[in-house]
Amino acid sequence: MLPILQIGPLALRTPLLLVLLGLYLGITLAEARLPKGSLSAAQLNTVVFLGLGSGLVAARLVFALRQWTIFAEAPLSLLSLDGGMLDPWAGLVVGALAVLISVQRQRLSLWETLDALTPLFAVLGIFSSLAFFASGELYGIPTQMPWGVELWGAKRHPLALYHACAALLILIVLWRRLGKSRFPGEIFLQYLLSTSAAWLFLEAWRANSPLLPGGIRTVQGVAWFSMALCFWLLNRHARDLVSGSQAQNSGHIEHQSS
Repeated sequence: MLPILQIGPLALRTPLLLVLLGLYLGITLAEARLPKGSLSAAQLNTVVFLGLGSGLVAARLVFALRQWTIFAEAPLSLLSLDGGMLDPWAGLVVGALAVLISVQRQRLSLWETLDALTPLFAVLGIFSSLAFFASGELYGIPTQMPWGVELWGAKRHPLALYHACAALLILIVLWRRLGKSRFPGEIFLQYLLSTSAAWLFLEAWRANSPLLPGGIRTVQGVAWFSMALCFWLLNRHARDLVSGSQAQNSGHIEHQSS
């Protein structure tokens, strides 16, 4: 684990550097593979930075409200670069709402925008997993496998590296599909489905899983729901596509007969 990268007198937080690198590479790849006729690079950047900025501010403020006594004594802690001082769920919800508002104001197609953002999501999945590996926050159960890593007093599965490998594989598979989707939203839904399946499978090796009532692992519960929603939406879009194609063919035949 390498939570701090020491470069001379500078002590840099490795997880933060990895996330920033993933954000830069992800935006670059997303801009390079923008679907034709969808949205411009400027519109993509507006959506990304509004969602990211709003999510980070909300995540810090909600965390500060939950730990009010600490921040009341040191108000400047609100400006800390410590990624552990964030409420991820608040950031995710507010960031998603900001993206929706930005898409609506720019009169963009939501599904086309999500397809355009998929390379960014995929790259961030890789680098955020590497960031978790550097910080040691996401770790596996004890193992005797030769690739186990020493962490928290035991040799454990390098779970964060498993996630990084899964995210890289998903990116490679979907990379060939970019720009070749049958309907808007297909690439994003396939990415979300694949990522949810990976999390569902890998969570079995996690040692610090948050639990729901009844002992259900929170991540696996969310993954099952996400997969079910993706299957339903993909099936619905596919049926709409078939219906539209049949209606078009029927209209073409009637036009020829007349």
